[in-house]
Amino acid sequence: MARKKKKKPWIIALIIFLVIFVVLPLIFIISSLFGRISPGSVIPDSYSLYMRVPNPAHLAGEALGHESLPEILSNPVFAAALPAIKGLEESGLLQKKWFRFIAAGALEGALLPGEKIPPGAPQFLAAWDSRFLSPLLRFLPALAGRVTVPGLYYVQAGKNSRFEYRNAGEPLFFGPYHNLLIVSNNPQIFESVINGHSRDGDARGSGEKPVQALEYDAALLLAPELLSEFFAALDSNKETAIEAALKKFDFSSPLALTLSVASRRLDVRITGKVLSQNPPLKRLLEQVPSSPSLTGLLPAAAQYSTILSAGTLHELYNTATVFSGPELAVSVKKADASSRAVLGLSLDDLLFSWPGKEFAVFGLEGRQNPIYAIEIADEQKRSQAFEKAFKSAAVEENIRLNLDGMRIPRIEVPAFLHSILELWGFRVPSPYYTIHSGYLFLCESAETLQAAVRSIQKNEVLPKTAIWKELSKSGPASARRDPFDSDNSSFSLYYSLDRSLPFFLKGNTLAGAVFGLYRQGLLRLNIEDGAVFVSLSVIPGSGKGLVPMPGYPLASGGALGNKVYGAVYAKAPANRIFITRDNSAISINPQDNSFREFEVGSPLWIIPAEPAPKSPDEGAAWVVSVQGRVTLVNGNMESMRGFPLITGLRLSSPPAAWGGKLYLCDEDGKVYVISLRGETVSWETEFPAALRSPPSFLDIPKSRSGAGGRWAAVYPKSFLGEIWLLDADGRPLPGWPAPVSGIAFGSPLIFTHNDRVLTAFVTQAGVLSVHDQSAAPLPPFPLEIEGVFYVQPVFDGSSLWLISAGGDLYQVSLDGTVLSQNIPNFSAREDGYLTAFDVDGDKIPEIFFSGEGNTFYGYTGNFHSLEGFPLPVWGRPSLADLNGDGKIEIVGAGLDNQLYRWQFR
Repeated sequence: MARKKKKKPWIIALIIFLVIFVVLPLIFIISSLFGRISPGSVIPDSYSLYMRVPNPAHLAGEALGHESLPEILSNPVFAAALPAIKGLEESGLLQKKWFRFIAAGALEGALLPGEKIPPGAPQFLAAWDSRFLSPLLRFLPALAGRVTVPGLYYVQAGKNSRFEYRNAGEPLFFGPYHNLLIVSNNPQIFESVINGHSRDGDARGSGEKPVQALEYDAALLLAPELLSEFFAALDSNKETAIEAALKKFDFSSPLALTLSVASRRLDVRITGKVLSQNPPLKRLLEQVPSSPSLTGLLPAAAQYSTILSAGTLHELYNTATVFSGPELAVSVKKADASSRAVLGLSLDDLLFSWPGKEFAVFGLEGRQNPIYAIEIADEQKRSQAFEKAFKSAAVEENIRLNLDGMRIPRIEVPAFLHSILELWGFRVPSPYYTIHSGYLFLCESAETLQAAVRSIQKNEVLPKTAIWKELSKSGPASARRDPFDSDNSSFSLYYSLDRSLPFFLKGNTLAGAVFGLYRQGLLRLNIEDGAVFVSLSVIPGSGKGLVPMPGYPLASGGALGNKVYGAVYAKAPANRIFITRDNSAISINPQDNSFREFEVGSPLWIIPAEPAPKSPDEGAAWVVSVQGRVTLVNGNMESMRGFPLITGLRLSSPPAAWGGKLYLCDEDGKVYVISLRGETVSWETEFPAALRSPPSFLDIPKSRSGAGGRWAAVYPKSFLGEIWLLDADGRPLPGWPAPVSGIAFGSPLIFTHNDRVLTAFVTQAGVLSVHDQSAAPLPPFPLEIEGVFYVQPVFDGSSLWLISAGGDLYQVSLDGTVLSQNIPNFSAREDGYLTAFDVDGDKIPEIFFSGEGNTFYGYTGNFHSLEGFPLPVWGRPSLADLNGDGKIEIVGAGLDNQLYRWQFR
């Protein structure tokens, strides 16, 4: 009898391996394919709001990696979501392939109409596709008795068995159905899915979940019924122009909104079928879309543009009358009569006969005046209209201006007529104009108009810039045309928040607050076959803007002072923020935002000790009351040994700190110096008048000057004024004081340039002087700067900067070259603040200033506004690296008595 051969061990091991790792997973995957249904198949079509997320894992990963997420989450509205988002980010799950595979199933859900259960909570139903893991859903009930979760219960009810999660709020019902995990807050809705009749009695068919965009991370559908209810509920006395306009249309299908998230870009797309029986609106909706040629003529330096190509001026006027009522027609009739009487031209000949369908307004970087562009459809009629208008007594053409070989005519009102109109309070613009590439360009600045035309002639246009390509680029290639990936548009709006604020960001709304964090954006509207397509693409900008710090703004609980100081120690956890609140001094730990208070009971100042101590247990700040009571406190607002000191001084100015000493100015014209040990001495010099501003200081290495050391500059305020340069003991340096003409505010600026010590000073009348260390005037100074000045200049390493009371920002080179730019609606008086500070580490300081209002401005040396500015703070904010990550932060007080904090990227 032959013996059976024993199988070799490696063969048995191979069989076991194949069964465990190949056969069983294959059976598992095949079984998951049977009975599969899509999440949308169980969602009723009678929804009010519908949501679709094709891949939740992908959306979560893109959202956490989105550059502007920290700024968005700094909004208090999202405070409740911060712990969950932070926990997900710290867990690292999204970086694990197995988790991304599990969470990749589609998620769909809806808010449903009907009775709200419980009252005030809308009914909802959601379904998540577990895909290949669907066989595991069948084992969920088996785990019910073995896993204990607070508030989680398993209710056995035969076919309708389910999990229930009961917390302080409404209960949630969830359980498996085929390959789906079903969740609802209504037991009847949950059971309708389990019983297979959740789709019964739908008001619409299964095709009523349209999403036109091909690529998106999340989609929302808003039912027409809900839109109609919203428009019907609008209070006509309070509705906006946009709300009133929307009432003129009939939305016949759900309004679809899709969201796509990338690391530096956000895309929002909206579409919906729109009808109207009004003839002008019906024409607008039935128009054939086209790509406006004006887009290709926008200069590369354009910072904002609006292009309208929805029809001729006649057609736009007819459309406008639908919304404006008879008032517009009456105004146009009066304008037509005036045009005939004054110019001998009808309004149709003057304005309506020659323009085409494209109109635009745009602005160039660094230039205030906008440029208007109009397509010329009939050049002969335009020429005839202009020629006849210029022959009248009301308008004339000035052709004398020639810029670099380019003649730029100007449309002017005669001087006699202009004087009469000014007496009546009318301002008549006198724009320059030119014709290029079949378009009429108009602007009140000839230089701006010339710059735009030169850019167009050189083909230096906006569509060739990286920002435009980023905003307007199409989505992935697809066999089906995506209606959003088209240059056709009836309306487009390109903006940069440095120069413009689009209409949809105005107002105090959550959407405006979120999209306001993105510096550049492109909005396009297209109408095709009765469907409206709106796309908005936004990017953060150049990446050098500001990020609001989480947890801010902080409520102060009192009236904050307008001077904020940041104290930076050897170790970041010891850093502090100092500010006054009512009659107290407070320190704030920027690590946990905790407050410490030092109450004085009278008006006071608090300034950090210089240099900063090594730890918060040492003397960190000086607290000085108006009665001359001096206290040295540590970072936790505890008095140091030997303090407080009762000096008995009548302070004539705020205190100053430098080199580990406190400087106090008295009404007797003396300056007193207090050391960290409480020792008090006075300067040797007694000034003829009290100092109304504290001394300014500069430590000068001896290697850079023949006479180094610590120098101070002061200005005893008087009409027969003079400025002083002194040593550390208050002794005047040789040649000083130097006379100045007229009254002034503040103390002189000491700075070094090319190994020379210089002192700059500006009087209230604008006489700017610069002296060398021997008090000799530096040619070509003094200079007369136009304006009234309350703030002394600052030096950025190559130029002096000044800000006038009228809002003129000046850059003055030491060779006497003066450049300026007016800051609209800005005023800087005695509370104004001006400083130069390098926030991006490029060794070129930026310029920061504030004035009378609740605004803090930031500019580059080329007069370009920094991204994110102006900020809603006043006075003197702090510029320092408080969290020790190498990035500068701004901390400032708002007029709302809240403390604000931002960080530069």
